[in-house]
Amino acid sequence: MKKIELARATLADAAYAQIAEGVLTGDLGPGTRLLMDDLAERLGISRTPVREALLRLEMERVIEPHGRRGYVVRELSDAELDKQYAARTAIEPFALAEVARVGGEVARYVRTTFEDLSVAPQTTAMEVFLVNKAIHRATVEALENEYLLSMFDMIWQTGMAAKVWGDILESGESLNFAESHRSIVEAAESGDPELAFRVANEHIRAGRSLHAVHLPA
Repeated sequence: MKKIELARATLADAAYAQIAEGVLTGDLGPGTRLLMDDLAERLGISRTPVREALLRLEMERVIEPHGRRGYVVRELSDAELDKQYAARTAIEPFALAEVARVGGEVARYVRTTFEDLSVAPQTTAMEVFLVNKAIHRATVEALENEYLLSMFDMIWQTGMAAKVWGDILESGESLNFAESHRSIVEAAESGDPELAFRVANEHIRAGRSLHAVHLPA
């Protein structure tokens, strides 16, 4: 971890970004203990912003309390990933099918978001995760349904604990990661809800297979 510069956003946000990056890359792997005093010293800041960052990660179910003053990085099991992906299949294919059915400005929103994200930096595991999430989130955002969006965010944040994001960055796959989502954009613009539903399901299944490869032994 690098010491945090005061010029960066808020200290709590900066602490969150540093800790989350460690989780995403696997440097802070499942079972790693996170102690407030230790993190504050390593980041060169006080305990208060570190506490705020840890509470945020706890709410996102990336870490869980351990002992009196510490936390531990949660292990995302194969069974939990199955549940997460099952939940995604209940939301994302429906959303993409609706976007394809409505078309017009709704489909254009997905296209515009994709084009913006395709040139976004992906130099850290956090950036890889956020770009991937944002592309999928655009299909739900386009529908302007806050209930679907809330469920989407809850499901995706738990996935931050998977080491796959750091592995994608290290392998160089992130260079074409946004491009691998082009089929979603084309399905959104197709005007064919059945095709869009099928494309979203196939993409989610492929994602589940990718996560399976990177699960800890």
